[in-house]
Formats: sequence, structure tokens, C-alpha cells
Amino acid sequence: MRKPRPLAPALGSVAVMTALCAGLLAPATAHATETDLLGATPVATAGLCDQGAPTFDDIVTASASVLRAAIPAAGWADFDARVAAFRAQVAAVRVHRDGLPQHPADVTARTAELDDPIVTYLVNGLDAVHTGRINETMSVSQLTVNDVIEVFILATGIVKIPAKLAAGMVPTVGLFLKPLVGAAFTGVKALARGVQNSIEAGCVAPNVYPPLVLEPSPTEPVAVPQPIVDLARQVIRADGTCVPIAELTLAAVVERTRAFLASGGAAVDVAAMNQTADALQGFLASNRVAHVLLMRRSDDLGPLVEALDLGPLTFLANFGADVAEGKALDTVPLAEVKVENAFDLATLSLDIASLLISAGTSLSGAAESVTTPISIAQKLLFAPTDYGAPIVRGVMQSMCAV
Repeated sequence: MRKPRPLAPALGSVAVMTALCAGLLAPATAHATETDLLGATPVATAGLCDQGAPTFDDIVTASASVLRAAIPAAGWADFDARVAAFRAQVAAVRVHRDGLPQHPADVTARTAELDDPIVTYLVNGLDAVHTGRINETMSVSQLTVNDVIEVFILATGIVKIPAKLAAGMVPTVGLFLKPLVGAAFTGVKALARGVQNSIEAGCVAPNVYPPLVLEPSPTEPVAVPQPIVDLARQVIRADGTCVPIAELTLAAVVERTRAFLASGGAAVDVAAMNQTADALQGFLASNRVAHVLLMRRSDDLGPLVEALDLGPLTFLANFGADVAEGKALDTVPLAEVKVENAFDLATLSLDIASLLISAGTSLSGAAESVTTPISIAQKLLFAPTDYGAPIVRGVMQSMCAV
């Protein structure tokens, strides 16, 4: 597809400016005098450039600096005035930073490990609503190139879900096509991360203009749906000072519920409630379940298990790990079962049900005109489990209950 003609000169200028900026970064030969000593050179001045992802204002000033060098000195004053006016216009445009995706390493340690753009966006968004940070704004001039790439990564993460769902519905080859589509999107994300790292490690192009001086950012209230506000009030970002929701034990959940009801959160008979809670705690402590039911996280069982993220496969891999560690016959009290373990067992049950339906339709011997609609309906019915459960699990692992 050809670019519209009015954009051609601008794109050509950008290409030329990029080449010139690269030339500005070429190191020059330094001639040392006899009195220069390497040991006398301060470490702080040994750096060759300022590293980090360039902001939009950095790109504008670097490009303007290249163009300025190409015009006569008599025109510098007018050119600088135009540059200052353009920078002011861009700086006046403000956005809500927490309405845009963040790098997972800037949110929590767990989001950095998962590197799921949807999980990262939800965790940061809920925390921003909880703290009121959602209303804070920032100038577009302060956005970096990596921020723009982060938006692209989130977009690909969202598109990945319907793409995998559609691939899984393809008759016969859907079972093999679905992981291939997922791997393709994972590769795109890995490439984008590599570009981000390269930009972060690179040099910000020098320029002849002073840093942009911005006024304090105003706050602009954001209309957030009430259900999201209610949910955000109950959770905070897991910053290492609290226990994530996923790691709460059933015994801890009972005690948190007891404390909530005793504080007047609901009109209940406190004495009767405490009696029931004590009985429930006794039941959880005296009854045990097989240790094999407490599955490890898929990313602790190897890259293949993590990539496929299938409940039965995770269960089998976990069982193999328990056998290797001699824990296959161990039991644990129900009180020590974590929220994440209970969630995994629920999703495992749904995954097994989905596999049984698939096996039933494929081995029934019915005509393809009958089995294909059933297979499509099955994919749609279990789609929330296939694609929603990992997101919910990631959020629970990255946030704490208030």
C-alpha cells in the first residue's frame, strides 16, 4: 500500500534526520596531552552518552538540531522560535499515564515473571483506581518510545486471544494450529521486548535545545464504572509487604472472613459466627488431602508446560515432580490448601470435561456435519476457562486483598 503523497516528504525527512543523528553519535579521536593520566579521569565522566529510551521531546529536539545545522545562521532565531512553539503545543497535550500500559517490571515482581500484557494492565489499572493515581495526567512530551511499544505489545496480547480461539476451531488441524498461532504471537512479543531493551541500552541523541520545563501536571477525574471501583477498593498491588491473594491459605481466608463480619461488615450474630468459624477451622485442620492435588505453577515445571498451559498436562508434570521428590503419597491439611490450589483444581476439572467432550465427538463415528458444530460450541463454551483463567490467576498472584 502506497503512502499518501503529503506524507512522503515528511517520511523522507525522518529518514534523513535518523541518518544524521546516527552520525552525531560517532566517536571522535581524542588527543591526550603528556599530563593526562587514566587514573586521574573521574569515573562519573567516563560515560559516552545518556542512556535510556528517548522521549517524544527528545526526538523532536534531536531532529530539530540536525535541521538547524543545515540552515544559515541568520535563520536560527526564527527556526528556534518555531521549534519552541511546536514543543509547547505538544507539551500542552496531556494523557492519563495509568490509562496506558506499563512495562511489567515497573508493576510487580510477579508481573515481570509472567510478562502477560493483559495481566500487567489489569493489575496496574486496579492499583491506580485504588490509590487515585488513575486521575493523574502527564504531558505527551514525556512519553517514551518504549511506552509506544508497550501499547503495541498489549494490542498483540488482546488480538492473540481471538486468533487462538479461531485457530482452535479449524477442523482436524485446529489442535496443532492453535499452539503455532500462540507461538507466533509470543515471538512477536519477544521481538518487541528485544527492541525495547536495545533502545533502553542505547544513547539519547544530543541536541542544542535546553530541557523542556513543564508545569505541574493537573489531575482530571476519570469516570470509572462502579463495579471496578468496588473491586479496586478491595485489592492492592503485591509489593512484597503483603501476601498475594493466590497464596492465602483456606485457614487465612476463614480468619479474614471472621474479622470482616466481626467488624460490622454485615448484620450477623457475632457469637454464632465465631462458633461456626471455629468449627470450620477445626474441620480444615483435621482433614487432609493428597499433596499431588496442590499443583505447582506451570512456569515452575518447565518452558513446555508453561507455554501449553493445559490443566491435565500441568497435573501430570506436577505428579512427576512429586514422584521425583518422594512426595507422591504425602498428604496435607485442608487448612494449608491455598486459594491458587483451589482455583487450579476448578480449572483442571473444566479442562478435563472439555477433553472428554472432544474425545466423545471425535470417536462417536457421527458425520462431520454433526461433530463440527458440536466441536465449535465446545470451544466457545470453554473459552472463558482457556483464556480467562490464566489472566485471573495472574492477577491473583500479583495483588493482595485489603
